[in-house]
Amino acid sequence: MNDDVKVILLRVNRGEHKPTADTDLFGRTLEQWVRSAMRGMVTESVDYTEGNELLPVITPCLSEAHPVTVVLYSDTPLITYSVISEAVAKLKRENMNVMRMPRGWVLKTDYARSAERIYTERITTLGDDDFVTVLNHNQLAYASEILRSRITYFFMERGVEIVDPNSTFIGADVVIEPGVKICPFNKISGKTIIRKGALIGENCVIDSSVIEGGAVVKSSTLTGALVYRNATVGPYAHLRKGAIIGAGAKIGDYVEIKNSRIGQGSKVNHLAYVGDAEIGKDCNIGAGVVFANYDGKNKRRTTLGDKVFVGSNSTLVAPLEIGDGAFIAAGSVITESVPAKALAIGRSTQSVKENWGKNVYTQEN
Repeated sequence: MNDDVKVILLRVNRGEHKPTADTDLFGRTLEQWVRSAMRGMVTESVDYTEGNELLPVITPCLSEAHPVTVVLYSDTPLITYSVISEAVAKLKRENMNVMRMPRGWVLKTDYARSAERIYTERITTLGDDDFVTVLNHNQLAYASEILRSRITYFFMERGVEIVDPNSTFIGADVVIEPGVKICPFNKISGKTIIRKGALIGENCVIDSSVIEGGAVVKSSTLTGALVYRNATVGPYAHLRKGAIIGAGAKIGDYVEIKNSRIGQGSKVNHLAYVGDAEIGKDCNIGAGVVFANYDGKNKRRTTLGDKVFVGSNSTLVAPLEIGDGAFIAAGSVITESVPAKALAIGRSTQSVKENWGKNVYTQEN
């Protein structure tokens, strides 16, 4: 069928505050949904204002190389290849010159080139949802619900366990392998890839990230991140672009990772910020640790070797290199590199002033 058919796609303009051909729906524009449904058929887009005469718009696009012309609209994002195939077959079988679909036309190209007007009273009934038309934002939401359901059921039929399809939103370009489990209230978008055996817990927002088999992500936000096998992320972690989490590593509550590699088996369990860093294997980053990567002018990197321990509430001021097996005492501010297996303490000595309160508080409460 593809060699016989050319699709003319009308980019519909209805004016301000209305959905347009470029309105996003699950990672594709309305126009792109129609184009992708045509599976490689020659498709030409042309701007169109609703209510104008159709023939003057499509005539410059007609091609003698394609005996059948299909006219579609950008506001029907639920259109499918099968329903257009059926319509073209019907036109040929019944030797019709023109077929009017609920939203669109199938025409013999020679007829369209010679006609003064395209018209038929008969509307050929085809797919139930294929011609849902997005005229306003209410109908955009309606089409979105149908499309969301199509996507989730596509994955479930192929072996992905989606616990609550009604609360799961998956983008058009997402890849999810059979054997993945997705819990309720998740949005997965962009070029995300989730491998067999991964678990996506509740309340995640995942965009253009890769999650390998055996990894667990709970109640977290990932954007442009890579999570290797058997790593755990969350709850309430934020992995920003360039975050790479090694196999078996643990990223815990309220941890933010940006443009950093966390080595195999390393742990960043609580309330930490890791920016522009390279962390080796089997390291432990304590609660409240901050990698100070920005001096107000430039971003700089910090490198940790293997089996480094960074005590709670420490600040590592880049650029730094911390050797294998080094130990950073809790509460330290580290501004110079630390050699392997060394203990670094960067805090003032504790001072205790006895009876200090008697000199300050002169009145009884």
